[in-house]
Amino acid sequence: MKLWNRLRDHMNESPRTRSIFLYVGFVVISAVFWSFLTFNRDVQLDIEVPVEMSLPSNVHLLSKVPDTLTVTVRDRGYRFLSYLFDKSPKLTLRFSDYSDGNSMFKIDQSHLKRAIANVLNKRATIVNVLPEAINVKYTDLPGKKVPIKADIIVEPREDYTQFGVLIQSQDSVLVFSDAKTLNEINEVYTYHVEEKELTDTLRRKISIAPINGAVVEPRAIDIVVPIEKLKQQTRSVKIVVRNAPPGVKMLLFPGDVEVTYRSPVSRIKDDSGITVVVDYNSVDFSSPNNKVKVMIGEVPAAYQDVKFTPDSVEYIIEKH
Repeated sequence: MKLWNRLRDHMNESPRTRSIFLYVGFVVISAVFWSFLTFNRDVQLDIEVPVEMSLPSNVHLLSKVPDTLTVTVRDRGYRFLSYLFDKSPKLTLRFSDYSDGNSMFKIDQSHLKRAIANVLNKRATIVNVLPEAINVKYTDLPGKKVPIKADIIVEPREDYTQFGVLIQSQDSVLVFSDAKTLNEINEVYTYHVEEKELTDTLRRKISIAPINGAVVEPRAIDIVVPIEKLKQQTRSVKIVVRNAPPGVKMLLFPGDVEVTYRSPVSRIKDDSGITVVVDYNSVDFSSPNNKVKVMIGEVPAAYQDVKFTPDSVEYIIEKH
């Protein structure tokens, strides 16, 4: 009461304040009348109804069911408050209710409206539904196991290398489709992945490229591409003589060469595995300088830029 008296006194003191209060009062009264009229007459409104499928474990849908339906509903205005403030009604479609038994799941508009009506207010009128019908192909055939081809290009930075093969979380997937399509599918591919200037091991989840009219499970795999830093190494390697005939011994001076190469860090302490050879059949016995060319034999794939010195050595032939 005291508050009202203070407001009244303030309105009497200020004409501008009195005008503002009158304006606000008319707005409030108008809003009340508008709400009363609106909530007591029919209103048409679009609402989104989520869709959920109930499928047997052996059934796979070969095309997409819409996640939501746009439903145009006519109802009393005050009933729409439940749609605005309550959780949206969900439409659950049972496979057994709409399967034709011949690889098609079909719901026409009349059945769709009827199903939606069961989850909405019973007094509501469904004016329209979009999409107007649901037609989805399915299969209940067992999946076909096929290999995965990873479409991946990896380029480490110049001072790094790919040390090891590509690792996949699995090498095959199951493909579900009709008999004709399954017969034509013998492998699947991942989406294209290209990474350059890598300085660390690549770990990534990549998706399997979709196949029209088929479903792939799983739809993605994990890959690992091991990348290591390269470090320059120098070692002394003994020269091996090859193809010397029986009873012939070939003495070399010097008997070893200095080999320089780049190695992954994890292989620094390992025996290099590099061989250096002289081929007896390559000796030019007509040459007066008694020199033979030195060649690289085996080189592990992990090593790069292999060089050696000297590139030729002197020899003496001993026969027994």
